[in-house]
Amino acid sequence: MVAITDFAQLVDAAVDAEVDVLFMGAGLPLHFSENLPAERLKHMHSKVVPIVSSGRAAELIFQYWANKFGRVPDGVVVEGPKAGGHLGFKKEQIFNPEYALEKLIPQVVRAARPFADTFDKQIPVIAAGGIFTGKDIYDIMQLGASGVQMATRFIATHECDADLAFKQAIIAAEEKDVMIIHSPVGLPGRAVRNRFLEDVEAGTKMPFTCPYKCLKTCDFHT
Repeated sequence: MVAITDFAQLVDAAVDAEVDVLFMGAGLPLHFSENLPAERLKHMHSKVVPIVSSGRAAELIFQYWANKFGRVPDGVVVEGPKAGGHLGFKKEQIFNPEYALEKLIPQVVRAARPFADTFDKQIPVIAAGGIFTGKDIYDIMQLGASGVQMATRFIATHECDADLAFKQAIIAAEEKDVMIIHSPVGLPGRAVRNRFLEDVEAGTKMPFTCPYKCLKTCDFHT
């Protein structure tokens, strides 16, 4: 996550370890540490795939990288408003059909195409958010996506290391149990209704001090 305080250090460590792919979300990956100069970024083993929620964001990242580093990211994930967790949309945009994933994919494909031509490389556009069935995959790839990213679909699997209670909550959830929340960092999010979220929705507050300060934007003290 670009938003975390030690983002640069984590990227440095991942690149040093020659991690195959770095997916970067929760912000635009425009700045790195002095340990990652342009020349190293151009020749490192690790591939970089930012996560965006619009064609404009993708174009901004590609243009900045082209000018600053002499290269562009190796792919891009487009996360639509049906995704779980934090969403890169304003609350009023979440249910607006103009911001649907089906609208975003062609925009990002168009944004990536000239950079793919300039740098003579493939830039796969990966669709995410609300992809659930084989038909979903087929339909979204007809719009230009090269692949899909799926997460919620696999939470309840044996291979997922989530707590068993969380898996059971996912299995038992119905459509009415999915709700939009507001996180401490001001972003809307999609979550499964539970007692904690109901208390938050009701305005119930519990004393809490966070010792971690993991997000640059979080100043939640009480």
